[in-house]
Order: sequence, then C-alpha cells, then structure tokens
Amino acid sequence: MISAFWRRWLLPFTVLPLLPATLFNLFAGREWALFGCLAGIALPLAATWLMRRGRAGDARLAALAMGGAAAIVALLGAEAGPVASLVLAIGAWGGTTLLYAGIAEAPPPAIAPPPPPDPEALREARARIRLLMDRAQGLGMPRLMAPILAMNGVLDDLVRRPGRVAEARDLLDLQLDGLERITARLAAGAEPPEGLPALLAELEAAATDLRTRLREQESMALAVQVKVIGDRLRREGYG
Repeated sequence: MISAFWRRWLLPFTVLPLLPATLFNLFAGREWALFGCLAGIALPLAATWLMRRGRAGDARLAALAMGGAAAIVALLGAEAGPVASLVLAIGAWGGTTLLYAGIAEAPPPAIAPPPPPDPEALREARARIRLLMDRAQGLGMPRLMAPILAMNGVLDDLVRRPGRVAEARDLLDLQLDGLERITARLAAGAEPPEGLPALLAELEAAATDLRTRLREQESMALAVQVKVIGDRLRREGYG
C-alpha cells in the first residue's frame, strides 16, 4: 500500500519521459509536438500543486489535469489521433482518481461571521458625533473638538461593553444635546460667552470620568470572577 505522502509525490515523476522528447521536438522544429510536451509537463506540475494544497475538490481537479495532460501529449506530441488520445485521457483521469481515493482533503477555510451590529442608541450617537465634528471644523474652533472626541471615546468603550449602554445613555444624551445647541448657536453667528471654555472643559471631564468608571467596573467584575474561580478550585481540592 502506497502511503498518502508518496502518492502526492508520484505525479511529478510522470513528466520525466517528456524531458528528452521536449528537447528533441525543440531542435527538430516540431512546434505542435513541442507544445504538447510542454503542456504535458505543466499540467502534472499543476496537479501536484493542487494535491499539496489539499483543499476540498483539489483531487478531482488534479485528476482532470492529468487526463488533460495525457490527451494533449497523445494528440499533439505523439500524433496518436483523437480516439487514442481520448482513451489515454480517460485512463489517466481514472488512474489518478483511484490513486488519490481515500486521501483526506482539508475543509474549505471557515469564514468568520460578521461582527454583531452596534446597538441602535450607539449608532444614533455616532451619527450625531459625526455631525458635531463637521460643525466644529466648519466653525474653526478647535476647543470644541475636545469634548466631542471625549464622547467618541465613550462610544468606543461602550461598543466593547454593550451592557453598560443604559448606564451611560443619560450622560450621552445630555452632552450631545448640549453640544448640538452650542454649535448651532455659534453657526448662527453668536459670540462665544466667557463661560464657554469652562463648560467645554466640564463636558470633557465628565466624559473622561465616565470612561474611567466603566473601566473600574470591569476591573472589579474581573477581580470578583478571579476570586470566585480560585475559591472553587480550592474548595474542590485542586488548589
């Protein structure tokens, strides 16, 4: 019984008789016969590559390549005629199919499922933040960008922690509503009041505090899980 390893390396040896024939046809100027020899060399090498790859369906393609190689060599290289070429092609195809029967092929690569969509509240907040960024850039006031970017960072954290959306929703609505009102008045030609920089700093600080609180809650939850798992291991005698 030939092992699966050696069966994968048998195909390249089928081209060895064609090497001297290729040189003979080259120097003899027999172009069609030369083409047949070259095709008879290329197709088995392609079949070898397919079998080395080992995906589902590659054995069938390799058998077809070997059948095609036999047909082309017989028809063009040996001028055997269509009937004999067809018989040889069927024989090469059937022999290759039997040779590789039972060799396990690798399944097709798994396609990763698409990530779940963000909650509706986060999608709406993200759209509002994009509009705020466009307004702030149009107003030429870089100081407006700081609280907007801080809120965008909150959204990034909430995407990873969708269970905390309800906790942060009130602050999100309050800050986004306030920034929308401020940018709308500024776009209408209002002069920035003296207290605006301090308010923007407060909005940025509130968003930063929220992100810190969310991280602390996750850290506390992890610490509790670690303690619970450790206690269980020790209680069951594994610690």
